[in-house]
Amino acid sequence: MFEYVLFDLDGTLGDPYEGITNCIKYALSSVGITEEDPEKLKSYIGPPLRATFAKYGFDPDMCEVLTEKYRELFNVSGIHQSVMYPETADMLKTLHEHGVKIALASCKPEEACLVILEEYGVLKYFTTVAGATLDKTLDSKPEIIKVALNRLGYGKKADEHAVMVGDRDMDIIGAHENGIAAVGAVYGYGGEAELRFAGADYIINTPAQLLEILL
Repeated sequence: MFEYVLFDLDGTLGDPYEGITNCIKYALSSVGITEEDPEKLKSYIGPPLRATFAKYGFDPDMCEVLTEKYRELFNVSGIHQSVMYPETADMLKTLHEHGVKIALASCKPEEACLVILEEYGVLKYFTTVAGATLDKTLDSKPEIIKVALNRLGYGKKADEHAVMVGDRDMDIIGAHENGIAAVGAVYGYGGEAELRFAGADYIINTPAQLLEILL
């Protein structure tokens, strides 16, 4: 049984498609770019915003401007347009009741993570929440996972007792860089091929299936 479980947020605990894509389109429209390709927009759910805007050829300074433009709308409406997946609440409750220490490790700003988990009604199950900082001092998945593990009191003891659950390759890679196992959630935005290529130790098709692995 795993004693410590870290979760990604977007695409793992809930579906943020409407809020994130609306805000990306809003930011891009401010520089005259119209983006309506749903597959391209879906691929932007998970990675840091600055990396997303860099794909359009913008330099770091402009990526910063667009990130702020994104947040302009996100802080008003986008943050409230995420829908928790079915089975997620029951899954987290069961883990909590079994004494598992649960953490969030997300590239979304920490303040936003807290708001979303509270709106989902599941914040009470989390021992700690680790997210990105607005000043870029913490925005890579491996580093965020490291912070989450440290806050759990896990430190450098990473071994078979901890696991990261996420839907993108960066979740799997970040977990392995910290010496812990990784579960790929194929119901999210990365897809099974991406997760298996990244080296996921386990694959799940629904949040409920996670209990079979963890308990």
